[in-house]
Amino acid sequence: MYRLSPYLLPVSAAPAEQMEECEAILAFVGELACRHRIRLTMHALAYTTLSTPDEQLAERGRRELTLWSQLMDAMGLPADSIIVLHVGGIYEDKGASMERFMRRLDSLPGNVHRRLTLENDDASYSLADVHQLAQHAGLPVVLDYLHFLNHNPEGMALGEAVRRALGSWPANMRPKMHFSSPRTEMKQSTASGPGSVLPPQWTEHADFVNPFEFIRFLQETPDAGRADFMLEARARDLAVLRLTADLRRFAPALALLLDEPRDVSCGE
Repeated sequence: MYRLSPYLLPVSAAPAEQMEECEAILAFVGELACRHRIRLTMHALAYTTLSTPDEQLAERGRRELTLWSQLMDAMGLPADSIIVLHVGGIYEDKGASMERFMRRLDSLPGNVHRRLTLENDDASYSLADVHQLAQHAGLPVVLDYLHFLNHNPEGMALGEAVRRALGSWPANMRPKMHFSSPRTEMKQSTASGPGSVLPPQWTEHADFVNPFEFIRFLQETPDAGRADFMLEARARDLAVLRLTADLRRFAPALALLLDEPRDVSCGE
């Protein structure tokens, strides 16, 4: 699995014309991904929001989601090539923000709507909130493990969160989850003068994934092994390679999940 950058398509520089010019290349890259059994997904930008009271910002988000969906369609990517979206901010009225989000979500074209999945965040919209919205919208839920640890005001058990997230996906589509470990190092503070340090922020991603934390998660919630995991780590590909090696060393039974054959469909 690989996360495409949303910056592949500059939204302010005639994207429709660019996609038309690159039609053959996009189709080739999509075919290449299918041939090598790579699931391509995308994460909306931090400022891509449908819950904002700012109509111009909401329209920008709608346009971005539409263009990213068109890009995936131009590549001939299957239905499991999804775009992960956060609900956005609360803007002093959570209920009104959720209503705006649902109204704008419902107004999206069908080819955009079918690409979307909703993810919980670390401060505003919990897994319970997102699951409720996703049920109404008919969308799958991407469970973010670290966000769940940081923001779970309902006190939901992790096993229940996994159950709800997995249950939101269609039977013919492999679920996706995000996993990361919190950054534990102190950081240099440029604002407080030389030699000053800041304590760790538990919402920040670590460079690598703690293998024992990941192993415990899979042991306690074995159904999660049915999902594809996107590692959100600052070391990027190095973190994936390191965790793969760690699983083979510390949990060889779980490491067998890495070798399971995958059924990858090409096109719709």
